[in-house]
Amino acid sequence: MSLSSWFRRLRSRQMERFGSGFLGVHALLVYLFLYVPVFILVALSFNDSRYAIVWQGFTTEWYVDLFSGQAIGRVDPAVAWTALQHSVEIAIVTVLVSVVLGTMLALALDRYEFPGKQLFQGVVYMPLVIPSIVMGISLLIFFNMSGISQGIGTAIIGHIAFDISYVTVIVLARLQNFDRTMEEAAKDLGASEFETFRWVTFPIIKPGIIAGALLGFAMSFDDFVVTFFIIGNQTTLPIFFFSMVRQGISPGVNVVATIILAITFAAILLAQKVEGITW
Repeated sequence: MSLSSWFRRLRSRQMERFGSGFLGVHALLVYLFLYVPVFILVALSFNDSRYAIVWQGFTTEWYVDLFSGQAIGRVDPAVAWTALQHSVEIAIVTVLVSVVLGTMLALALDRYEFPGKQLFQGVVYMPLVIPSIVMGISLLIFFNMSGISQGIGTAIIGHIAFDISYVTVIVLARLQNFDRTMEEAAKDLGASEFETFRWVTFPIIKPGIIAGALLGFAMSFDDFVVTFFIIGNQTTLPIFFFSMVRQGISPGVNVVATIILAITFAAILLAQKVEGITW
């Protein structure tokens, strides 16, 4: 090996190590930027101060007050629990309907040819790209013109309208790598259409369905803009938070947000356990 080749190889290794180190530092900074505020929020929920951003010591008083029904600053626990209940109800119904319809739609788009299919696919993608405020206003106009009273029901309809697209896109991506010969083999062995779907198709696309359901739940639970236009006099947790934060951040807001984070993390762990994912 010549001396020049040795230097080139040494320089290449140094550049590779530098690139790996740079990417590692970059990834660390991105994660810190995303998650440090979350950890600060959780820490401040245990802050022994009615001024949420000034640390004065550790306490669980705010959690005790919340679960005992006492007001925490400007946060009324009864209103917070009602808002949480509405958000969960809307998200659960939305996910159940969206998963069924979205999975059926994905199967139809993947397996069948029909006139206007490309245009229909474009319509499916529209809720993913149009601004939420446009969708909220259009739904508001539709409900007003139809004479439909706004409330939890209209919020569910509005959430289903955009959640179906998310489920469809995720399940459709799963179907792109689907081996159709497995279905054909099942039918050759005497399985009916339903049995083939139950024992062959569904287990293969189940991760995509679960991923679509989790994303749909998160999008519905977290939605503010569309819900704000179509829920009428009712309230959900994002709307409740918005009204509270406009008056200043209080310990009650941090406590409720921390509880939601804990529930979300538990749901993720449960989903991973169902899928057989271990840490």
